[in-house]
Amino acid sequence: MSARKPGAAEMAALLAFHAIVSGAFIVAYLTGDEDSYGIHVFAGYAVLAAILLRMATGALAPAGSPLRLPGPSAGAVAAWLRRLVTGDAKARTERSPLTAWMAAALLAGVGLAAATGAVADFVVRVEPLHKQIGEASLPLILAHVALVFALHGLKRLPPGLPSRRHARRSPPSNRALP
Repeated sequence: MSARKPGAAEMAALLAFHAIVSGAFIVAYLTGDEDSYGIHVFAGYAVLAAILLRMATGALAPAGSPLRLPGPSAGAVAAWLRRLVTGDAKARTERSPLTAWMAAALLAGVGLAAATGAVADFVVRVEPLHKQIGEASLPLILAHVALVFALHGLKRLPPGLPSRRHARRSPPSNRALP
């Protein structure tokens, strides 16, 4: 069952989640040194709390709700890519199954960075692992931003574009070059 479009309150909740996680992650990432450690810890716990709340909300939301966490499916991605390659205009405009994979990767990566940070507050030897996971989360976030822009651009393509398979080639010109 595909999710319906989010209502105003659901959209506000999703945007607030993104704002809190992205803002707090940026603050935590930039304040990991000793001089601003208190800010770093506060921002890290804000990320952890937001992710835990989002996971609980996503798990408890009824099927079809926009707040439900999408389940990644390799089969759905393969089918979507086949439709996209064959020129199915609807495949460009509907929600991509790649978003479910990206959501899972982000929740895991950023969630692990925040969770290991919380553990490192009590078990100092976890600190190097926390730092490595935090550093690895940044490329994941950048990949998410790139995917969002790519999918947005895909939706903006004109609807009548033929697929490569169906595109006509112009016949070669018999005119001699001057």
